[in-house]
Amino acid sequence: MTDRHPERDVLERFLSGGLSDEASLVLQRHLFLCAACEERLIALLPEPAADRSPEAGADDRGPVRRLLEDSRAELSGRWRGLAAERAAAEALWQELEPHSPERRRSLVAGNFRFQTWGFFELLIDRAFQAVFKEPRQAEDLLRLALDLTDLLDPEERGAGSVEAAKTRAWTHLGNTLRVLSEFRLAEAAFRTAELHFSRSWLDPLDEALLLSQKAPLRRAQRRFAEALELIDGAIAIYREINEPNLQGRAMMIKGITLQYQSDVAEAADCFRASLSLMEEPRLLALGRFNLVGCLQDAGRSSEAAALIPEARRGLEQAGEPCDLLRLRWTEARVLASTGQPAEAEDAFLEVRRVFLAEANAFDAALISLDLAALYLRRGRIEETKRLAAEIVPVFQSREVYREAAAALIVFQRAAEMDRLTIGLVDEVAAYLRQARNDPRLRFLRGPEDAGGDRASGS
Repeated sequence: MTDRHPERDVLERFLSGGLSDEASLVLQRHLFLCAACEERLIALLPEPAADRSPEAGADDRGPVRRLLEDSRAELSGRWRGLAAERAAAEALWQELEPHSPERRRSLVAGNFRFQTWGFFELLIDRAFQAVFKEPRQAEDLLRLALDLTDLLDPEERGAGSVEAAKTRAWTHLGNTLRVLSEFRLAEAAFRTAELHFSRSWLDPLDEALLLSQKAPLRRAQRRFAEALELIDGAIAIYREINEPNLQGRAMMIKGITLQYQSDVAEAADCFRASLSLMEEPRLLALGRFNLVGCLQDAGRSSEAAALIPEARRGLEQAGEPCDLLRLRWTEARVLASTGQPAEAEDAFLEVRRVFLAEANAFDAALISLDLAALYLRRGRIEETKRLAAEIVPVFQSREVYREAAAALIVFQRAAEMDRLTIGLVDEVAAYLRQARNDPRLRFLRGPEDAGGDRASGS
């Protein structure tokens, strides 16, 4: 939904048929969602000529002007109906929420009160908000929304409207399944979304949503070129239709993809550019946090250090506790890189304790490797050995990939044999970051190895 309202000249060109088809579709959707702009548009219409009659000659009104002049009452009634549905949606959800997903679907199917566009919008919005914290809950909401699309009346919003609703629901479901690492099901969901989009009213916002949500799936599949092509397509659409906030959000997705590719300098540029476009406080806070991490990874530790206070303030105001914890981890790495080993050690240990308490095996292992590198650089060999001995049993006690556990065993044995190097620590850490999203990746190194390929897909 756009938060930017069209200027008067845009509305006048719309009335005269002077906008492109794509721009006209976007404006029509905004007018449907924005009562204030709809009223502004209606105010621009002349009163129907009193003497207009079949004998008056050809109707010289533009097609859009003619449509609007002839359907003022319909437009106002449609808006009032949707506004009423939205106002009622929250109470309807409170009525459904205590029930199981199966019971909710039964209640929606059997009661027309739930079968509204306003309630559909609420389900999509709640699923979007829940996807990263409670992805299974988001999945339940989206499957309920999909059931609801079969019960919506397409006449209420015009041809293609139900197909557009199905496009959005399947798109969000595809992203939710990606978060759940169910990549095969996510792939099928996106194919279904594309099919419905081809039958819909081809709203550019729906197309951009599809592209921007499918890109992270390609990223998780390590198909980086495809991911970047998809997200660049979404960015281009958002730029063309003047949606800066959504453009900034898409640029954040691109920045994360570039991070996964280890193009950290380009990722930093992407995150920096996104900050000038986004309006949502949480996105701005996450954008600054991502920028700090990229600058550190790019070897620009002084720049990263300068941004940490602002990033922390943003996360304190609009972030989550886990965001602040990860910023503290990044700060530890910055401190280690800027010659403050004691402060870095305190920060690493602080964050590591939380990860161990939360049984977060991957992150506990990764921060232990950061700490091991700090100890090695300080010549604290015995503490490095103790760290290696502690982390491997914790990692093996969790349900993690066998190859990932094997990589940590290599780290442990190298420490025991006094053959541990910074290079090996960095190599194991890089492997674990990749293996978290790709269980097929193998680690091909033992402590006695001196060269050759280190990781490969199988």
